[in-house]
Amino acid sequence: MGDKDYAPRSYEPKDYDASSSDLYSEASTTEHKEHDPAGDNCSGSDEAVAKIRRTPSDIDLKGAGRRDALGILLRLAEVLEREDGAPPVDYYGDDVDSQLLGKPGKEVNFDLLNSYDSHNLKHGRSAGLLSTEDEDEDEVYCATAFNAPDVENMARNPVFGAAAVERGPEGEDAADRPKFEKKFKRQTKINWRGCFMVFIFLVTLCFYLWVRITKTLDLGKYLPYGIFILVVEMMGATTTLLYGVNLLLDPVNPPLPEDPARPGIPLVGLPYHVRVLIPCYKEGTELVRKTIQGAFDAVLPANCCRTIYLSDDGKDPTKRHMCREFGPDVVYVSGRQRAPGEVNGKSGNLNNCLSQIYPEGVPVPPNELVCIFDADQVANSDFYAKTVPLFDGGDDVGMVLSPQAFHNLRIHADIFNHANIHFWEYAQHGYDALGFISCTGTNFLTRASAFQEAGWSPTYTLTEDYALGMELKKGGWQCRYVEEYLAIGEAPEQVRNCFQQRSRWCKGHFQMVLSREHCPLFQRKLSLGMKILYCSGVWSYIVGAITTPTFILIPLLTIWAGVFPITVSWWAALALTVYTVAQTLVLNYMKKWKHIEALWFANIANQILWFTFVKACWRAMNSVCGKTITFKTTLKGASKLMDSALGDLWMPITCLLALTVSLGIGLQKLINGPAVITTLAISVVWIIYAMIPPYLVIHYTWIGRGGSLQLMCRFTFVLSYLAGILALLLLWAVYPRQYDFGAAAGDSLKYYDAMRVGALPADNRIPWRHDSLLYEAARSQGFNDLTGGWTNGGVLGNVKLTMPAAFTTSMLAWGVLAFSNGYQSSQQMDWAKESVRWGADYLLKTYKPLAANASSTVKDFEILYQVGNLTTDSEFWGPPEAMNSTNMPRPAYNVSTANGASDLAGQMVAAFAATALVFKDSDSAYHDKLMSAALELYGAATKTQAKYTRRFLYDCTSKFAKSRIGISAPASPCPPPTAFNRGSALVFYNSTSYRDDLLWAAAWMYKASGDQGYLADVNQFYGDHIDQEGDQDSFLITDWDHVFWASNVLLAQLTDQGAFHMATQNFLKQWICGAGNYVVYTPRGRAWNPNAPSLGATANAAFLSLAYAQISSKSISQAKSERYTCWARGQMRYVLGDSGRSLVAGWGKKAPQHVQNKAASCASTDGSCNKLNALFSPQPNPHVLTGALVEMASFSDSFQDMRTNNDTRVTIDYNAGFTGVLAGLHSASGTWAQCLQGVGVLTKDKAVCDSNL
Repeated sequence: MGDKDYAPRSYEPKDYDASSSDLYSEASTTEHKEHDPAGDNCSGSDEAVAKIRRTPSDIDLKGAGRRDALGILLRLAEVLEREDGAPPVDYYGDDVDSQLLGKPGKEVNFDLLNSYDSHNLKHGRSAGLLSTEDEDEDEVYCATAFNAPDVENMARNPVFGAAAVERGPEGEDAADRPKFEKKFKRQTKINWRGCFMVFIFLVTLCFYLWVRITKTLDLGKYLPYGIFILVVEMMGATTTLLYGVNLLLDPVNPPLPEDPARPGIPLVGLPYHVRVLIPCYKEGTELVRKTIQGAFDAVLPANCCRTIYLSDDGKDPTKRHMCREFGPDVVYVSGRQRAPGEVNGKSGNLNNCLSQIYPEGVPVPPNELVCIFDADQVANSDFYAKTVPLFDGGDDVGMVLSPQAFHNLRIHADIFNHANIHFWEYAQHGYDALGFISCTGTNFLTRASAFQEAGWSPTYTLTEDYALGMELKKGGWQCRYVEEYLAIGEAPEQVRNCFQQRSRWCKGHFQMVLSREHCPLFQRKLSLGMKILYCSGVWSYIVGAITTPTFILIPLLTIWAGVFPITVSWWAALALTVYTVAQTLVLNYMKKWKHIEALWFANIANQILWFTFVKACWRAMNSVCGKTITFKTTLKGASKLMDSALGDLWMPITCLLALTVSLGIGLQKLINGPAVITTLAISVVWIIYAMIPPYLVIHYTWIGRGGSLQLMCRFTFVLSYLAGILALLLLWAVYPRQYDFGAAAGDSLKYYDAMRVGALPADNRIPWRHDSLLYEAARSQGFNDLTGGWTNGGVLGNVKLTMPAAFTTSMLAWGVLAFSNGYQSSQQMDWAKESVRWGADYLLKTYKPLAANASSTVKDFEILYQVGNLTTDSEFWGPPEAMNSTNMPRPAYNVSTANGASDLAGQMVAAFAATALVFKDSDSAYHDKLMSAALELYGAATKTQAKYTRRFLYDCTSKFAKSRIGISAPASPCPPPTAFNRGSALVFYNSTSYRDDLLWAAAWMYKASGDQGYLADVNQFYGDHIDQEGDQDSFLITDWDHVFWASNVLLAQLTDQGAFHMATQNFLKQWICGAGNYVVYTPRGRAWNPNAPSLGATANAAFLSLAYAQISSKSISQAKSERYTCWARGQMRYVLGDSGRSLVAGWGKKAPQHVQNKAASCASTDGSCNKLNALFSPQPNPHVLTGALVEMASFSDSFQDMRTNNDTRVTIDYNAGFTGVLAGLHSASGTWAQCLQGVGVLTKDKAVCDSNL
């Protein structure tokens, strides 16, 4: 075609008659008429219709009839000359044409015609009957009715001549025939591989749903968010199931019988007449020419014929003249008048032509077929041979479909999924087996009678093909699918066209579902399965419009707001893994490995187009309220729309920017954040995956569509699958472990059992510990029995120090009182109470009244603050069992309250009062004994108020002690050795204040007795401490030497006074939010205080946080209470394993094995143990000091498990708060998953850190 001359190939040399149907059709089609009152179409007045659809006998050679006759003769002459091999001619010059034929609507000047001789004839290219200059846009060009007299076709096929419409194909009366005499029998076979995959998906879906409901929704106040995400996931699962239905069966299509005379061409049972309709609007002429040429050249089965109709809504004279070049088998139809508010221009165009071919009320014989090609779809030469014979399968075969292919498609860069492999080769494959008619708008044939019964092409929706399939199914018609690419078209390339096309498809589906009259759910003639399938399209659009933005927002919300939709756990990891794999197997079911890329592009396209679906859904919803939806064609070829990329891409650009910024923030937090970063790590990987679609469409628009895009598609294809695999691996590798806090509390209590000395009880749980130090006494000082208690551990080794023991006892007792539910539920209450009693029993032995008390109302007491010589003890490395009075004397160090020992006595008072409360209900005698001791020591502590260490000046305090107490030591020089300081441990345990200890004692006495007098003392000591010692409080320390903050928590519980709440919340705010030089966080999330760097100090702060969170008060909001609990939980998780290893001996993974403890590091008690074979040995401790919390004082998450490293030290006061907070967490409300919620860039601990107290 194109520049070379065209000679029609459908003619055989024969004698032509003026009544020939083909010639008549051509002449009638090219007839142009004036604008008549009936409208610019071919269904105006009855007279006009009669003019067009008359038989040759009606021609009277007058008026229009004479004009028709002239046209027929002129065309006949031209055709005959071409058949003789002569060049094409124009029988008259342009001026003669004008004179002979006149203006449109006027009669031919026959008199002038007779006056012209042959020498006036002009030879040249055929220009048709009319010149372009003389034609009007308002002219109407019509098609001839199929039942017009057709002399030539009647001669070839008399049974299907004009009388056939009356006699029917068998000659019987059409009214007496059943609708379908021969019904199509669909053959299928089970696709076992597809069934297996769908079955696996169903099983895993049920399992996943159970896990999600029972194991992953423990989200606290974020539960609604979690439920919403689960609902969205299930919406996605339904689309997977709908797609999976297509994989259950395979259609079986027996081979077609071949025509012996024409090898490769199948036989047909009827001489079909294929009416090929090509609707066009403003497509380029050359584009349309190729489509006509393909339809024209395609080989027809034997005894079949074909007529092509170009239905031009663009009224393009160029296309009209092009049709004339093809001869009478190509008919140009145009000039229809569009109805106001027309919804579907394509349907209106097709129906205009169809109504002319098939007049209303005239039965259509079954051999009439209608074939539809879009203006860009070029048929293969075997198109008719592969499709037309399938109508012989049964009288009820109403449609034959074939897939679409595109010549301008880059298969490795098909980001808009134009190839649509998953639909053409998988979904339609399954639809064929199920009998579902899914018409796709082009490259299909319908039986004309079925098409007519369906009301022709539906005009009430933008997706006429979808609606046509449903109408045919309602009528009982069957569809057959040819799984071969029999035509090739042109895919839209510009972004605007791509979005517009998919928007039209989406809106059309919604128009159907939202229509009361046409909604598939309300169609009685459809089975339930068909109703579901016809609604599946709109459901897929809804799911795509919801799931894609939702899954983009999930990682963004995780990073910025700290909200994750599930509880990440082992169960979640298992369920997500099996479900994801099963869903991937279904969605990526492949017949060929090369299809995996095409299936991936289908997913990418949905993620690119989600906002288009949202807008289309919204506009379709608005249309229900009366707003108009317009039909917009997808323009191709030379007349494409201008590329308004920015208008269509603002959402992908926005998404990509948001994801990129979030990725940077997420990576920064990932590098510098805590070790357990499950939700954060998954979100970062998720973001990388979510960035792929918006990036690809931006690359497509502004960077390039060739090799660079293809390279990026291949790279991101691999990247997306790697991201999915990595996300699953992260679930398994770093999902938050579940810690049994109750069991950990029990192990911590075992540590106290291991630190006991004296006569051990019969139920001793530590098999490698035995009775020891039974000789401890200070008889010369009046202390005949100093056995019992705990060795201090750490730098003090086997020395017993009273003040840390008292603090430990009071904290253990407080834990029993505050977290009794945790101890009870973990079955550790009896062991906890026994440990508290063990500590209190020893403390009762460490004081006695002074002899000078006889004349004093308030007694003074002598208190032993230390048993054992630090100097000699530090030189000895061995267990207490190896010590005896000969090799290791145990001197006692005492102070008198008369000289001031308020701090030491105050700690003992608090221990006695707290322990008394523990045994108040179970052992009243013991309770009374402890309260008596507390009462008399309280009097002595308040009588002479001073530090018990004031007579010992230690300017030479070690660096360790300085870092431990956090303040500068006094400036006085060290005193010479005396009986009081020789071997004393005060160089390491130097008390720095006493008013906080008095406050601590008064608070516990008030709690134990309810005496308001103690509350008055509280107020006095509180003020005195702030005035005289308050500078120490800024160090935020809670340990044996600093109990001000602990006193505030206790008093807030006891009194609910605002001052105590404000102080406590300020303390916790600084710990939780970081307080500059006082509290900082390690990369893995530990709150580290440089002034109290041990893990014990952090554990004590966590104890106070949890204890305060459980106070019921208007001063503590629910949000704050939750964050206090979560912070305590997080710090304990760090200790138990979230740091990357356990920091508790005998607990969890990578537990310390070289703790610095003399008893645990020695294999025997026979005295053979020494520093060389124990302290400096690289071997793990022969005995596990279960439950011991290591010191780990350095600002590092890296723990060196070396016995000579101070980080491996363990002491009784380190475990004091640790044991209680573990028990409290065992029964605390909430979970770690809930704690992880709301901790994002914008919302981290907002309730605490942004509060004004």
